[in-house]
Amino acid sequence: MCGKLNSKGFTIIELLIAMLFLMFVMIGFLRGVLTYIQFSLDARMKDTASKAIRDWSGYLESLPYNASLISPDPYPNSSNNWGNASIECYDQNNCTSFKITAEDTNSDGDNISDFYDPYNGNNYSDYFKNHPLDTADWLLIGPKPHPLCDDPNIQYNCPPRQYSIGNRRIYVGITVARLIQKNNEIGKAFGITAWYFSPIDNRYKYVSTTLIKRKP
Repeated sequence: MCGKLNSKGFTIIELLIAMLFLMFVMIGFLRGVLTYIQFSLDARMKDTASKAIRDWSGYLESLPYNASLISPDPYPNSSNNWGNASIECYDQNNCTSFKITAEDTNSDGDNISDFYDPYNGNNYSDYFKNHPLDTADWLLIGPKPHPLCDDPNIQYNCPPRQYSIGNRRIYVGITVARLIQKNNEIGKAFGITAWYFSPIDNRYKYVSTTLIKRKP
């Protein structure tokens, strides 16, 4: 019969339907594998960002209080005066719990405090996905070349400011504010941020923390 391979075989139409079914199954399988890879990579990037935070927190803690790397003149800042950021103590006796006024500033309107914001603009826009090194002027240290971190004669031995997983990058930015209480400098606050653009949807993601370095 013209429509059959043999009397006990499948028709050509049945074979085509079976092939299409297998093709859709394979497409679904490959999509599942791709999604798994993307989520797995995103998790690894988040873990690396957290590691970058730990690396830089430990490094900044180890530096002398007046080290030139963390004692800029003037202090880089956004619209707030981070050179004289005050603190609001919740415990007036020893000030172990407090709020830093520098954290209040959000000059670019993206709902991310400038103290933890590596970009002067909307971090979720396509621009910064395509120009990740176009960072804000208020960063003390960022992923771009740095005159002290990159000078072999000074030997600051800074941790990496860019971390890599495959062809993906995790970036690090540091801000600093001088903490003033009753007109006296009592320490410095560092906003440490590690960020990346997610392999899932290229959306900006970040991890941040505050490090307080008390004046000796």
